[in-house]
Amino acid sequence: MRLVITGNGGSGKTWLGEQIARRASVPLIRLDDVYWAGAYGGEGRDKPTVFCDVQALADGEAWIIEGIYGWLLPAALPRATHFVFNDLPLEDCLANLRARGEQGGGDAAAFQTMLDWVAGYPIRSNVYSRSHHRGLWDQFAGNKILLADRADVTRCAADWPGPPDGRL
Repeated sequence: MRLVITGNGGSGKTWLGEQIARRASVPLIRLDDVYWAGAYGGEGRDKPTVFCDVQALADGEAWIIEGIYGWLLPAALPRATHFVFNDLPLEDCLANLRARGEQGGGDAAAFQTMLDWVAGYPIRSNVYSRSHHRGLWDQFAGNKILLADRADVTRCAADWPGPPDGRL
């Protein structure tokens, strides 16, 4: 199994990846950890180097790669067997982030900046947008699963790999 999970911040990508990785005994690769030098939100590493690093990680036999980085997903998608798109309503993503609270040593201003950035997901037109993720998911030829709400994410974790038609 080689699984890519994407979606908005707060959509449950990491949580889902952790659940499936534990049950399937495969490594979980967090694109945040690959891209950021040091801690999340610090200095981003050189993008071409990071892309090559993700390609090398995707050469592994079995893995889960999760993240919002639409420019990095193509480094893994050619080797992926499954692609999960957490397409949750914006309010669910924001509520999940608020419930999690500030992380990684950030302050209230940084947390608000993150909430504002997540709120822009449906209307952005760059590689960090819903439309870009949906386009990658639409073009993927392997097994695809679209998760539309938190209950879908929870069910997917419990029932992995789910029905072959991608519907839960």
